[in-house]
Amino acid sequence: MNTPYHQAHIIRKLAPFKVDGLAIPYPEFVPKLYNFCISLGFQKGLIMPSRAFCSDENQGWPIILLTKHFGTFPFNHGRVGGIVATSRHGPHSHHGEDSVLVQASHVGYDPHSGIYGTCTRPKMQGTCISASCGKIAHVITPYLERYKSARTRVFLHRDDKGNRLITVKNAFIDFDIHPVKNGIVFNLENIVKINPDGKIVPMSAISTGQTYEVSEKFRKRIDATGYKWKTGNGEMIGDHLTADLFYFRQEFHETDESLLLEKNLIEFMPTIVTSPNPSLRAAKINIQLEFVRTMNSIRRGKEYAGKNLLYIAGLNIDISEQSDHPATTYFVPWAAHIELRGGTPAEYEHPVEQDRLFELIMAQDIENPEQADLKEQIGRMLAAPRFDIRSPK
Repeated sequence: MNTPYHQAHIIRKLAPFKVDGLAIPYPEFVPKLYNFCISLGFQKGLIMPSRAFCSDENQGWPIILLTKHFGTFPFNHGRVGGIVATSRHGPHSHHGEDSVLVQASHVGYDPHSGIYGTCTRPKMQGTCISASCGKIAHVITPYLERYKSARTRVFLHRDDKGNRLITVKNAFIDFDIHPVKNGIVFNLENIVKINPDGKIVPMSAISTGQTYEVSEKFRKRIDATGYKWKTGNGEMIGDHLTADLFYFRQEFHETDESLLLEKNLIEFMPTIVTSPNPSLRAAKINIQLEFVRTMNSIRRGKEYAGKNLLYIAGLNIDISEQSDHPATTYFVPWAAHIELRGGTPAEYEHPVEQDRLFELIMAQDIENPEQADLKEQIGRMLAAPRFDIRSPK
């Protein structure tokens, strides 16, 4: 049985993950990445790339570009959702003198509407639009559904005396004797008045819920939006159900390798489900947490000891083919970890953060004279003599 997530009392804050102005088209990113490796002292012709991408077909062109510019098909470090298979560090390190690992979760983007989260599947008949990363969508959908339901089952209202009230379903309240086992738990201490003795006591009750007087702080917050409190049953809380007002206590849904993805996201699920672009928010969070986990696994292990290593994490943004442009992918760098064979200089002893990493990449030449001619290579394979392959006697 998986351990359910409980509300944290020590809050973890994530660094801001910027996208605007930092997205690099993959045909530009990969040659610059290669030249960045060369500038660090990596050996031409001896660099083994690896990628930790989702398995979707829209990640294919980035993989082809890595193949073209590094001259070999990249090792596979990835699991569904952009999770890094840290157990593969050893095999990866054995395949080249120098090592590069590119990790990215991905999300679709429509440049015309500005909406994230979907892409067009070109190998399906007609116009088939689906979640750009089905695994991220699969993980967050049950939480989105619970959040959408809660928005319609909690009510704001006022009584004849002018008291501002909130009526919350019992299923969302963490009673001492009957705590919530699975689902949304309301942070009532952020919403309602608390007695001098520290107890939260309802003003009244109905068959399925409790009615509380809201705190002055919460009332002022709602009033600041121009909200007009209504008498009687009032109205649904709707958009006023913000991320700081609830959390999830949930037995994990996942039972396969994507369990790690759900573990990464559960703590931040309120900010995901309340985001206007949940898939984008989830992808950003997963990248940040995977970078820390993977970097720590590299530092603890010895697989890359004595080698040149560049581990770079970021966001893949997929844009589907449309009448005026082909399908393409952009990379938004997040952070990088660097180890160098002759000793890592002071400037790279700590992770390279987003702004600095973007500067380092963009400072590189876009021309890569060592890139492979894939068409020529395939032609050489076709022209090669046919070998007589037999079973051993």
